[in-house]
Amino acid sequence: MSETTPTESGPLSTAVYVGIFLLFFFILAIFGDLFTFIVGTIGLIIAFAGFYKDSSHSDGHHH
Repeated sequence: MSETTPTESGPLSTAVYVGIFLLFFFILAIFGDLFTFIVGTIGLIIAFAGFYKDSSHSDGHHH
């Protein structure tokens, strides 16, 4: 068997995160009822905001 070394991948661009967020948002809008849409949108915002906060703090761009 040949050995493969794992490649280190960099962080995704902001456009990718926005695209994924919009995809999940439209899935909620199309397939969910009103309650699911509202609760799911709130959960989606909290999840993406928390992930963005975690990844932005590890970038080292802040003072």
